[in-house]
Amino acid sequence: MNRCFVFALLLACGCSTTTPVGVNRLGVGQSYEQINRCALNARSCSDPTLAVLQRYSLAERYSRDPAACVRELHAIACRDDRRDTLLALSEICYNFGKRGVKVKVNGERISATSMHIASSVYAYLYLLGPGAEPPPSPFDGQFRIACDLYKRSLALAFLERRKQPKFDLQRVVLPVGTIRIERGVSDIAVSTNAYEAFTPADEFLVRGLSVRNRGGGLGAPLVASRKSRMDFPVGDASAATLFLQVTGGLRDLSEGTCTGSLSIYSPLVRHDVEIDGRRIPLETDMTAQLAYVLENPLLWSLGLKMFRLGQMPFPPGIYPVHPYEPGKVPVVLVHGTMSSPVWWAEMLNTLAADPRVREHFQFWLYLYDSGKPIVYSARSFQEALDAAVKKSDPAGRDAALSNMVVIGHSQGGLLTRFVSMDTGEEIIRTLTGKSLDALKLAPKERDLVSRYAIFKPVPQVRRVVFISTPHRGSFLAGSLARSLARRFIHLPQDVLKTGTDLLQITQRVKLPGTLIDGVPTSIDSMAPDNPMLIALSRLPTAPDITAHSIISVKPDMQPPDGDDGVVKYTSAHLEGVASEFVVP
Repeated sequence: MNRCFVFALLLACGCSTTTPVGVNRLGVGQSYEQINRCALNARSCSDPTLAVLQRYSLAERYSRDPAACVRELHAIACRDDRRDTLLALSEICYNFGKRGVKVKVNGERISATSMHIASSVYAYLYLLGPGAEPPPSPFDGQFRIACDLYKRSLALAFLERRKQPKFDLQRVVLPVGTIRIERGVSDIAVSTNAYEAFTPADEFLVRGLSVRNRGGGLGAPLVASRKSRMDFPVGDASAATLFLQVTGGLRDLSEGTCTGSLSIYSPLVRHDVEIDGRRIPLETDMTAQLAYVLENPLLWSLGLKMFRLGQMPFPPGIYPVHPYEPGKVPVVLVHGTMSSPVWWAEMLNTLAADPRVREHFQFWLYLYDSGKPIVYSARSFQEALDAAVKKSDPAGRDAALSNMVVIGHSQGGLLTRFVSMDTGEEIIRTLTGKSLDALKLAPKERDLVSRYAIFKPVPQVRRVVFISTPHRGSFLAGSLARSLARRFIHLPQDVLKTGTDLLQITQRVKLPGTLIDGVPTSIDSMAPDNPMLIALSRLPTAPDITAHSIISVKPDMQPPDGDDGVVKYTSAHLEGVASEFVVP
């Protein structure tokens, strides 16, 4: 019996397919989950931290007495220059703070906020602090874990459950020692008190944009949101980065002489900070701020409402995407018919992804109600550009403002055309066959005609881009469409008054009948038989302005044939441009 039992036991062991140590082939995805496991994405710490606990026989104490574990590991780190001990301290403090584990030091309970501050301090010392062992390599996986622990700990310590960063913490009791937190730099556009809330950008899931632009570095990216103002009746927001700079080392922390400086940096002002002679990049998230601003149904309904009613909750004009930045060239984006600036979101986000573009350019948006006659909107656009330049740089010292780029889509391209050429009296001669003097107008009539028929190039504009612009009109703007538009569009009283005055003048000088059937709308202005457009298409761009064209055609069409469903290639094509890019 004993021999049979032993044989059966050996047979069973030999047939077993499971070994105490081995591997399971489950795929790369699950393997990465195990490799990258840490306190940021799981309840347990990372393997490097567990290895440090095993090295010093602290694994059991870690689970049984968290405070004692941190104190002993801190003491070890003070006499052992290996930096991985600092990273282990950071992760352990973050894990306990995240889980709300109660830790007491000398009978005093240490809050989750203090644990998160301790985590950010230890991560900072691991990455940038003094020590015999050199700083970690950015190729080391632990380097990125430390950056993320620092970032997340800052957000939890200074922003969790509050709208404003808690600058007034002053002396903070940590699991080991204390640190004094002081208010540092704030280079965002306005005082921090002007902002309603600061929210970690990592808390937002962005939708509707193809790319999320994040710049790697150190710090916690924020969305700083402002309350609505009289001149802008919806809230807006700025991108920012929260950064804690630590002065001192572990022994200073133990002795209570360690200090920290808490700053809020704007990614538009600086890309990095200098720490002990090293340039440390700041982590940024520009897309979260953009998407946050656009999370407002009112903004997305503006285009049609402005076209239909000629009224809007915002005054027409230039709206900078970010506060004015001296030394950066403005790129002015002008939307098309039944549209509004929000439809530039994808382009803005794409351009902002290029660091060279961010370094040299700033973006301004022109808002207008697109149902008005084009000459009316064009004059308003010129005046808005002039006002924006004077407001931004009253002394006229910023040379970048004299290198402006204007990009116009569809009807916006026609407005762009007006700021880049000298019409002289060409429009007047085309419509009347006479010069302005020959019309023999009264002074007020002459001023009115000059205002809407004679345009000079805006002196600050140096480059223009036309996107799908109907320089010779749109084939959709036929007589039926124009008739329906006049019934559909309600022009504002000031436009009606101006249009009526101009109509009286045109009737007296016997202009073509197509222009005197009522106050024209923008659809009338874009009719293929509109003599004004025909005259404009013949005029050259000002010699000191460079022009470019982007023209779309349906995929199965080739220039000179083809259209995009609204504008023919032959209408969008403009002679004399520096480049023409056809997009199928």
